[in-house]
Amino acid sequence: MSRWNAVYRAMPPAERDAVNDLVNGIFRERTGFTGKIDPKTHPQFADQWLAIRDSVLANREQFAALIQKSVRGVQEILRATALYQMFTNVPAWIQTARSQIGQHEIAGSTHNQQIMAYIWTCTNIQETEAQKKYVAREGEEGVEWCSAFVNWCLKQAGITGTNNALASSWQNWGTKLDGPKPGAICGFNWNGGSRIDHVGFCDQVDNEWRLLGGNQTDANSGGIVSSVRFPKANCKYYRWPEGA
Repeated sequence: MSRWNAVYRAMPPAERDAVNDLVNGIFRERTGFTGKIDPKTHPQFADQWLAIRDSVLANREQFAALIQKSVRGVQEILRATALYQMFTNVPAWIQTARSQIGQHEIAGSTHNQQIMAYIWTCTNIQETEAQKKYVAREGEEGVEWCSAFVNWCLKQAGITGTNNALASSWQNWGTKLDGPKPGAICGFNWNGGSRIDHVGFCDQVDNEWRLLGGNQTDANSGGIVSSVRFPKANCKYYRWPEGA
């Protein structure tokens, strides 16, 4: 579930209606679809509508003037669509990763099935029946799943990752980058040492570099998909999908 659902539901009705109208305009401009969206028969349209809504909410300051307009003509919709395109001009896997922010571990025998989907992309922890049983039993609390999250996001974009649960497995994967770039896979050491403790995506939000990753510390749930600021000195390498 998108982290923006709660923000959207908490909006005053009039503001929520204004966001809906603006999103509808951008959606129609991009897809040409003018009918009513039925998530059962048009799931791809429902997902696209939500992606546009989330982008508008994530960049509300930039969209504010357009949201406040009581009447919008063709030119305003074209402006809004151009703004949306600018904010979403990032790799598909980063858009997917952003949509997962807020997914968190569930304590006990009940597992978060979305996080389990990340974990099952990793073949190195499914080589024996004993491993499979362990993962199924312990779930996200028993597996370090930061690398699994990276693998799953890339897979949604049609890219094969390492399929490995080790954060260090990305060190020689893909193409080396000399510095940060939105979407780059970032091998990270929390304390600045040489060991690879963690892996996530390098993301840029409001001109600030952030680490967008899974199994990042959360006081309430243990591990969560989140976007956090990080010192660039702690990043040990940046890797990019070859040919992407």
